[in-house]
Amino acid sequence: MIGNRITSRMADGVRVPGTWRHAFIRNGDYHLTDLFIYADGLIDCWELVTLEQFEEKLRCGWVATELPDGARASAYELARWKFTEPQTWLTPRS
Repeated sequence: MIGNRITSRMADGVRVPGTWRHAFIRNGDYHLTDLFIYADGLIDCWELVTLEQFEEKLRCGWVATELPDGARASAYELARWKFTEPQTWLTPRS
């Protein structure tokens, strides 16, 4: 259930509905960001990608499902920190 996590984007003058969730992008450090998932199958994870491309982003760790102890993280213009005993509940398949 997406609840109030409703978003959209415009594509060729047409509104494409979607939802979003928080995620970590690994670009050197880990960056807390919003991952946007659209009804047309495209996903925005710092760039707009197809489902197949997104699966590769998961496999290579760009979209992080594991957060190593001691890794640095940040939330843009909000905070930065190091992970201490991080626990995650997501896998590339969930």
